[in-house]
Amino acid sequence: MATLCTGGNLQERSSRTEGWSAIRGPLWITLGITFALVLRVASVWSDLPETMASHFGAGGRPNDYMSKVPFFWFLAVSAGGSIALVFAAAGMLKRLPTRWISIPNRDYWLATEERRELAMNRIAGPMAWIGLLTAALLAVAVELTIRANLERTNFANDAFIVLMVGYLLLVAAITIWMIRDLARLAQRER
Repeated sequence: MATLCTGGNLQERSSRTEGWSAIRGPLWITLGITFALVLRVASVWSDLPETMASHFGAGGRPNDYMSKVPFFWFLAVSAGGSIALVFAAAGMLKRLPTRWISIPNRDYWLATEERRELAMNRIAGPMAWIGLLTAALLAVAVELTIRANLERTNFANDAFIVLMVGYLLLVAAITIWMIRDLARLAQRER
């Protein structure tokens, strides 16, 4: 059993379900985004050109091309792998040697297996939200790429830049919240 810090009180919780419950919502939403994206690609597959614009330069002008089958395979492996890695990061942290982990109040959180597991579970939720945001960003990038190829127009750089800035701000906010949460909980328990 791991302990959960709430309001300075320690409550017993099952460590296995605590980690899963922190990622369950964002994971299901991410799977929904992935399913919707697969349906979108399937619905326009026959309308897409055999050689697609796969990279866009300044002003959204296409500057590199690729056959559509390798393009979507590359996308599935690279984007899917990136998202899976973000979701798996908290679980992988649990298995890393202590000397490789750098978190706020490291000596406190990694002093016992119970505290280490609690810290990793506290990290899992924010990491899952970052995974969800990454999936949403990639889905929009794919949609903009599809539209550029279907309409034979430039990629909508302006819209994507605004979205990318929003994504980076949200990831920064989640990361800062996670760091402060671990620091606050450690202070409360000392």
